[in-house]
Amino acid sequence: MLDYISTLFAEPLAFFDQAIYRVLAVLIGLCCHEWGHAYAAYRCGDDTAKRMGRLSLNPLRHLDPVGTLLMFFAGFGYAKPVPVNPWNFKGDRRKCDLLVSLAGITINIILFVLFTALTAVCSALMWDPRVIDEFGLSTVISYRYNPIWTMIGGYGAEEFAPLIVMPWLAPLVRLFAYTALVNLNLAVFNLIPLPPLDGYHVVNDILFRGRIRLSERAFNIGMVIVMILAAQGILGKIISAVVYPAQDLLLWPVRMIWG
Repeated sequence: MLDYISTLFAEPLAFFDQAIYRVLAVLIGLCCHEWGHAYAAYRCGDDTAKRMGRLSLNPLRHLDPVGTLLMFFAGFGYAKPVPVNPWNFKGDRRKCDLLVSLAGITINIILFVLFTALTAVCSALMWDPRVIDEFGLSTVISYRYNPIWTMIGGYGAEEFAPLIVMPWLAPLVRLFAYTALVNLNLAVFNLIPLPPLDGYHVVNDILFRGRIRLSERAFNIGMVIVMILAAQGILGKIISAVVYPAQDLLLWPVRMIWG
């Protein structure tokens, strides 16, 4: 979080340029994540979210004021949790709870694959073929090792401009790349087994067969712990340890096709 704040004061134009793409990417990921929970709950027999207008992809239905501000100024954020009443579930409540918990994560993984593919296709069209030959397409769309990611991050536009044959694709590549990375981060983040994250429900339903019952206060305390760990960068390190290998695994077919 401190890195984002320092960028705001050091390079305000660069900060707001990145923030536009970052916020759009987070909005897509969070809204689709919450819609996934609402849809799964509805299919399991609970129409609570639908009656409250949460079975929607409209961001205004899901945004939390504080979580939205954090998206812009801290690099992470959160949406309002989808209301779920497990007593309305038809059939095995533990199984339904597991399905609802995994629905948002599943949506994020699907979006990660989709937007990575879109990034790959647009990158192949945007860059001069000599760039692809030199770096390899999987390196061009990677989020770590190559200098071209600096352009996707909003830097080096003048330096790389001569290497771009379709400049109008550059904003799309930036948005697609950010959205892919954000969705993978959201999926991994929500798998962490701390309440109120989805990972807690998954572990409780699978390993403890739903026997752990936590109070609302316990969930609130868990949320505070999650926010502190995120602000300290601890969660970021944990997530990065999973995200980058997962990204490399997905980029393997790209390497096989384009080299």
